[in-house]
Amino acid sequence: MSIIILQLSQNAQHTYTGLGILEFFKDIPVALVSIFLVDYIKKKSYYLSLGFALLICAVCSFSIPFLTEFWFLKIWFVLIGISFSIGKICVFSIIKNTTDTEKEFSITMSRTEAAFMLGIFIVNMEFALILSSDYQEFWRFGFWLVGIISLWSAVQFIKHHRRHNNDKPADVKSSKIDFRILTDRNALLFLFLISLIIFAEQIFNSWLPTFYKKSLNSSSFFALQSSAFLAFFSFLGRIVTTKFIHKFSPMKIFFASLVSGIILIISAYFISQENDIGAKILMFIFPFIGFFMAPLYPMLNSKFLAKYPEKKISRMVSFIILFTSLGGSIGSISTAYIFQKNLEHYYLLFASIPLILILVISSFFSIKEHSN
Repeated sequence: MSIIILQLSQNAQHTYTGLGILEFFKDIPVALVSIFLVDYIKKKSYYLSLGFALLICAVCSFSIPFLTEFWFLKIWFVLIGISFSIGKICVFSIIKNTTDTEKEFSITMSRTEAAFMLGIFIVNMEFALILSSDYQEFWRFGFWLVGIISLWSAVQFIKHHRRHNNDKPADVKSSKIDFRILTDRNALLFLFLISLIIFAEQIFNSWLPTFYKKSLNSSSFFALQSSAFLAFFSFLGRIVTTKFIHKFSPMKIFFASLVSGIILIISAYFISQENDIGAKILMFIFPFIGFFMAPLYPMLNSKFLAKYPEKKISRMVSFIILFTSLGGSIGSISTAYIFQKNLEHYYLLFASIPLILILVISSFFSIKEHSN
């Protein structure tokens, strides 16, 4: 998303708000699939479903260089959203089925999310190199690397399914959408906090390169490197989390990361206001925010899902995906509006708002939970 926004925002035909809408086309299918297909995915087995999702991703990646119309990008993101949703349901469920304790769940979640961020780092570095070369007009072919990896992974998951075919539940009954989850105060609060985390992550993941290029006047190469190193530091943050979780509870790590992230963002805002030297310093230090943002999502997930009944885990995961999809879409569209109105100087202050809300709400919840 960040790569496409960065490249197309340089075309006068595309507005920032128009590009922000692309997030909606990715996230709404994610929400719908997570609600309506969760039981079907369980019946077909998680590994086979993962293989199917990756095949969709491979087809999309190989086709994007040849279909350049903006309407195709909307369809492209719908298909990517569907495959992402299927993958997320499967991965959450596999982790839940193969871990027993909260700490084991947290460690596995952090390692999985770390691998996710490492993938983002590699792809962003690839595109940064392409855009700084003599072949920058062929940047869309960079998605072929994603296509090759997706195709290879799909084959591995399908082979695993054929060899074992034992990840499918013995008896999976179709169930109606259980909206009673939304009447549970703890579940609703958890879902709201998760959506705020993704809201904040989307502000950085999709729009940080655009902020670097428009507000800090960096090159496309350096702008994409900012996104790559944001992912790299997120990778490090999640790896370090797996070490600290043996000594500290997930919520202690959560609060320490959250407060550190807020301090860094607000400090970065004031540094950027000083002068050109301050802006250059910001270019190098700001991606480090990924280190503090990274533990928030897996730690909160592990705290809540580790004690959630195994029979209901897939349904709860579908609601997590629904709320994170909405949070991501709203975050991207809101940020697009800031750039459209030439308010990018307030980008960092805007990014701190969801984190401050998370701190206030989760602190209150933690006190109430402790008193009970």
